[in-house]
Amino acid sequence: MLKEYLKLLARREAKVVLGGKMSNLWLLTLVLVATFVSIAFSNGSMKYLRDKMDDPFTNWVSIENSYEDNSGIVSFRDDIINDQSLKEQYKFEGVQSESNIALSMYCKDLKRAVVLDVRSYSDLNSALMSAILSEDNVVSNAAVQSENIVYNTLGFIITKDVLVNDLKYSEDELPAYIYYSKYSEGADTLGFEMGHNDKYAPVPLPVLAVVEKLPMNVDMICSHYFYEQFNNPTYPFNLNKKEYAESLSYFVPGEIVDFSEQLKEIAADRIDSYMPVQQYSDNQVDYITSWKEGSIVQVYPNRDRKTIADKAELNKIINNHFAEQGVVRVHRYAVSNYRIDRLRYLSVYFTSLDSIRAFEKFARQNYNVDVEMSQVSSKENFNAVSIMANILSWAMIVFSIVCIIMFIVNMLQSYFQKVKRNLGTFKAFGIGSMELISVYVLIMLAIIITAIVISLSFTWLLQALLPLFGVLKDGEFNYLALWNMKTICSIVIVIVATVVTVYAVMSRLLKQTPGDLIYDR
Repeated sequence: MLKEYLKLLARREAKVVLGGKMSNLWLLTLVLVATFVSIAFSNGSMKYLRDKMDDPFTNWVSIENSYEDNSGIVSFRDDIINDQSLKEQYKFEGVQSESNIALSMYCKDLKRAVVLDVRSYSDLNSALMSAILSEDNVVSNAAVQSENIVYNTLGFIITKDVLVNDLKYSEDELPAYIYYSKYSEGADTLGFEMGHNDKYAPVPLPVLAVVEKLPMNVDMICSHYFYEQFNNPTYPFNLNKKEYAESLSYFVPGEIVDFSEQLKEIAADRIDSYMPVQQYSDNQVDYITSWKEGSIVQVYPNRDRKTIADKAELNKIINNHFAEQGVVRVHRYAVSNYRIDRLRYLSVYFTSLDSIRAFEKFARQNYNVDVEMSQVSSKENFNAVSIMANILSWAMIVFSIVCIIMFIVNMLQSYFQKVKRNLGTFKAFGIGSMELISVYVLIMLAIIITAIVISLSFTWLLQALLPLFGVLKDGEFNYLALWNMKTICSIVIVIVATVVTVYAVMSRLLKQTPGDLIYDR
């Protein structure tokens, strides 16, 4: 009977505790919504800062060569590369040489060229390259394996934004090759298609990877080898060369499994019936291989149709038939051993941002090398803001939980002042203090859990709707990030605090005798 009575008591007291029209539940829910939105906003901000802090691009400091010759910057580079104690003292490890060029690249339709900012890297197997080719930065798996990027590669790593918005390629069909606009007057007489005017030819070069972002906000990056060949006085990318016209080499995407058969159908009288296609060995074409799966093949014309004009006509036939399938005519460029030793930039990778200012002072005092202070300041600010944001985040959570506890205490004290006589009567009839405490703990737990579920659902819905309205930060990060350890800790703390608060208030009240409660002494 006592058990049934306690159930009845719980149901009736729950209605009273909830207040008229469940006002107490909605008020508590409102407080929790404010708490969880604050936590979610704090989480989103901290995630944004943490991603920026952990972004390996941020940890690379670019140092411009201010010397008139190479001696000073080379001495500085060699010393910081070879001195292990400096690396440990200033917490850096990767060092590489860089240069930059402005490169004219054709849009997809080959009718217009745009100038892109390109940075060359001396080390294609650095920590920076690993970060650039990381899974979360590569678009749609469009990247060669980092170990397959050789020193003498002639390809580019390009951002999706530049590829789509500047070069006008489709985001759904990322190209294997893009076209460099190179002065090649006379190349049209060898059968090459010219671009926006009759002196510039589109030179196909491989896309090594398509990524979301690149360091220093450059449009593309290339190897230092490409930078050297770009400046090579023999002009290897000038298509007005007979050896290029005489070779019919093509990139054939892997999905075209019957290239030879199709070729025979469209040009049976123009190709050698004995060996129409021959695949190059890998070591011959590594430097013109793109991210896309496929083969570089050589087409051999019929022995009676081997003039340059015949080959140009055959290429036109192949291009008209296969261009839409992604087949691209490529060239084994006549590169040569041309070296450029002047350094334009040095990039230094810091494993920690704590010692950047000390490194800047060391470089300036010992080598007269200036590290731009805006870079140093921004990296220090990342540290400071991260720490302050974390402190404010936890302070906000503690303040919110204190408000909830105060709300519960005030609500219970106000309520119990009204029902003290009833509690005294319950005790007089033999209902123990622990039974009464358990009833009110269960009531408050049910209310607080209901409020938590409603407030979490509302906050999660708000988080899901923000991207639909375009309310994003930095084009990628949501303003709200509800789920993490702070949210879970907050839920646990609120529940535990509710139990402890109810127990403490009830225990203090029920220490009085039934008579004291009934007669309000």
